[in-house]
Amino acid sequence: MGLLEALKDESNFPKKKGTYCAVCHLLDTLDVKERDLLQARLSMTAVSHASLSLVLRNNGFDVSDSTVGRHRRKVCSGVLKK
Repeated sequence: MGLLEALKDESNFPKKKGTYCAVCHLLDTLDVKERDLLQARLSMTAVSHASLSLVLRNNGFDVSDSTVGRHRRKVCSGVLKK
């Protein structure tokens, strides 16, 4: 199959299951205390995107530093969906 055929075949591009920001999703699933603390850390400019994502990943949440950055800048898919 050539490139043109591959690009035409929609089965090569399955729909993503939820194009929702990972940080938005995480905030929706946390208990109130955890959510409030994460939101506080997200608003602190002294805390880097990389530091936050490292803490989240170390606790089992797959969130990249670029995702944290987009969420902080309010250009993440969760904000843009609204």
